Order: sequence, then structure tokens, then C-alpha cells
Amino acid sequence: MDFALEATIELSKPIDFLTQTFPSLIAKINSELFRKGVPKEQEGSRIVNWKIAGTKLFLRIEGTTYLRPHDALLRLRNFLAEKLGKEQGIGIRSLFVKEYEIRFKPKKMPKQMVEVKVPWVKEITQKDNKLLVKLQNLDSTALEDRYVERILRRIEEKISAQYVKGKAETCEVVKKSKPKIKKYKFKEDITEELIKKGWIKKFTTAGIWHFLPPMTALIRAIEQIIIERIVKPMGFQEILLPRLISLETQMKKGQLAIPNDLFWVCPPISKNVEEFEDFIDYVEVTQTIPKDLITKKLDLPIGALSYAQCEGFYQIFEKEIVDLDKLPLKFFDRFGPTWRYEAGGLKGLERLNEFYRIELVYIGSPEQVVKIRDEVKDRTLEIVDKIFDLEWRIDKVIPVYLEHAGKVEEEIEELVKTYDLTIILPFKTLSKGEKELEIASFHVHKDFYAERFNFKDKSDRIVWTGCCGLGPTRFAYVFLLRHGLNFEEWPEEVKEAIKNLYGKFPESLKLVSWP
Repeated sequence: MDFALEATIELSKPIDFLTQTFPSLIAKINSELFRKGVPKEQEGSRIVNWKIAGTKLFLRIEGTTYLRPHDALLRLRNFLAEKLGKEQGIGIRSLFVKEYEIRFKPKKMPKQMVEVKVPWVKEITQKDNKLLVKLQNLDSTALEDRYVERILRRIEEKISAQYVKGKAETCEVVKKSKPKIKKYKFKEDITEELIKKGWIKKFTTAGIWHFLPPMTALIRAIEQIIIERIVKPMGFQEILLPRLISLETQMKKGQLAIPNDLFWVCPPISKNVEEFEDFIDYVEVTQTIPKDLITKKLDLPIGALSYAQCEGFYQIFEKEIVDLDKLPLKFFDRFGPTWRYEAGGLKGLERLNEFYRIELVYIGSPEQVVKIRDEVKDRTLEIVDKIFDLEWRIDKVIPVYLEHAGKVEEEIEELVKTYDLTIILPFKTLSKGEKELEIASFHVHKDFYAERFNFKDKSDRIVWTGCCGLGPTRFAYVFLLRHGLNFEEWPEEVKEAIKNLYGKFPESLKLVSWP
């Protein structure tokens, strides 16, 4: 990498008196201050041009990765602050980099030019086999907080993403069932049939449904089977995780890289009802909803509704120290729904904005975490294959936690971090036009979240986390495709679970005007 920056250091008093002696000082800075930590045979950074004008010192610094010019500049600021402070009572007021050019060869050349849309990036161009990154208007905060390094890392990530684009291109089938499609009672989407039977009713918000007694009974029975066959035997303890996830937690989880998939939460601008009187009056008089007016009454977002359900789990351990000898910890959550903004792709029950999941989360040694994940996967397959008798497929896919964080895997390793459980359908779904539906996923995060949430073992041993998400709503959907709507024809274990919960199978909702 080659670096060159144009910077200004502003001081508390004029320093024109240094003009005559400054060349010798610059020589000492280049030969001593800027050589610290740089291998003898390598080049670091050098001040190649300078000018003093009143309280301002203008500089051009060129350098390499062994001492990057912005690090040299910070080193110079500290040196001058100490030297001039002691000798002349002059302090440093500000530090500013007007222009910064960086030339480097990325790990992979971009297929098409990348953009990093932040104010400090002026331009990114390609010449021969190198990229030229032009930065601008960097203050001391941007330099100290490593914006430069993050911008360069973001460029590399965006280039890598051009070579690997999510699950579709990295999916690898690792296991699948025998063909069972011919056994399915329904060969097409059952959403309308469930409405006609009074099992579900559409809510006024897209992608959200009323699950009425029969459908709720089936979903709860599936939950209970999961609890009896996975949760209890494996020793998971129930917890209630938050559903309003703070911006800080969203960022560390990596989900601010998918802002278009989140439901954002903005509180009112005030608790004073008088602030909303015009809105209330408008609604009462017109019996319409002035959405533009209510938007003006909202404050900045404080977070988003839970997208992955497991976000709060990692925050429990944030900045904490754990004892690996007392791990693993295994929790599960079924507290409430998860939300994902699906936009216009919502036409059937198989894809929703609001849906229900059981989330299993765990923390332990690498060996413990992998073993837990694999056992949950195997026990889930037992339910899907033996009880539900569905046609299924297990896929190895790009780790979803990396995908959410806008990352890609740079190295291939034997450990499979993410498995998806997909059910084969006898028709194309209304929402995505695919003859399959993912109903569960099983993850090993390695130390990804331990690093992001800054937790560790008391003896600095490696701590890993993992999670598994099972969707009873989707389980119920594919179950009904396979077994139909006649309760008496359902598998005995499902019928027994419903009878244990409700005594008998609930009746459908029937109104004079509906269904």
C-alpha cells in the first residue's frame, strides 16, 4: 500500500518563529519519531513538504503500511503538543486531513467498481491492478477511531461480496430424504382453504394473520413436540428475550447491514398529549389517518423489532467474563413473534412479516457448541422425518450471521457453520415462486459474537456461541400440506399433544358473515 495525505495542524498561538529551525526538526522527526516500530529494512512515513502560516502547520506525509501517514500524523501531534507545550506554552487546537490518497492491491480485483457511501470517501478508481482511494475531510476523531482502516476493510468486503452472493450461490446439499411428495394431501397452497375453514383470518397489516383456535392448537402442539423431543432431553432452560432491540445491539449483532429488512421503532416526540392534538382532531373529524402528520410526531428510532430472536442472548454476556468450566449454558425462547419486512412478496401463509419461532441459544467451548448444534439438527430431523413424514433436505449455506453483517467467508474450512432444513413442496410458493420452504436453521458462530460483544473466559480459553431457529408457524403450514385438515387422520403424537393441551381439537370460528 502507498499512502499520501495533506493535513493541517492548528495551534493555539502563531508558530512563525519556528520557520528557520523547523527543517532540522523535521529531519529528526523523519529519522527518529517516524522510525519507531518500523523494521530497519522497510520504509515508514516521511514528511515530504511543510509550510507554516500563523497558527497553522500545513503538511504532506507519504508512507507505507509499516507506518501509515495518519498514524504518523497522530504521533506528530502528540510530539508537538508535548514539545511546544513545555517550551512555548502552545497547545494543539485541531487536526484535519483535507485529502488522503491510498493506492493498494485488493485481495481480489472488483468485477465492477465498488462504492463506500460515507462522507469521507471522495472517489474510488481502478488503475491497472490497483485501486486508488481518495479520502477527504478527516478530523482527529476519524483518525483515532480508525475510520480509514474500516473504509479499506469495507472495500475489501464489498469486493468479496461480488464473488459470493448469499445462500443461493453457496448452497450445498449434504443430506436429503426419500421422495415423499406423492403422500401430500394438498398439491397447492392451502392459505385460501384455511380461510374458508375458519382456521385463519387476514389482519389489516400485510403479512400478519389471526391464527384462530384450530391453527393455534396445531402450532402449540408442534411447539410442545419440539419441547418434549429437543428442549427437555437436551437440558435447555426457558428465558424471555427482549423483542425491542436497541440500535447498539443491532449494530453488534450485524443487523444494521440489513436495515431494509427491519421494522424500526420510533417513539413519540413527547408524552404531552397536547403535542398530538392536531393529529387527534384530524382523525376524529375526518375518520381518516394522516400518516404524514403522525410521521412528524415521531422521534428518531431507538431500535427495531426483533429480527432474529437471539439478539438479546449475546447482550446478556456483553463485557462479561464467563467460566468455561461451568459451561455450556443452553436457553430457549418462545416469548413472542419475530418480525421481518418482506415488502411486496407476501401472498400466502408461507412467508410473513410476523411469525412465531422457537429459538435455542447456547454458549460453551468449541466442542460443546458444535455438539449441541448437531444434536438439535438431528433431533429436528427425527420430528420432520418420522412424525411429520415430510420430504426434506439439509443444506450447507453461507453463515447467516455473516450474511446479516454484510460479510462473506474468505476461507474454506471443514466446520459447517450453518445448516438449513428445507421442506420440498409439490408447488411453487405464491411469495417466492420456489418449490421448497426453509423451516429451520442451525448455527455455530465460532467466536464471532464473543468478539463483537466483548465477552471472554476467565482463563482466556476460546468461547463460542450458536443458535438454532425452528419455525412452528412454517412447521404447521407444511404439516397441513402433508396430512390435510382432518384431525382424525393426523399422526398420533400430534393428536395427543393437542388433547393434552386442550382436551379436544378446537372448533373453527364461524360468524354469520364469515367465513
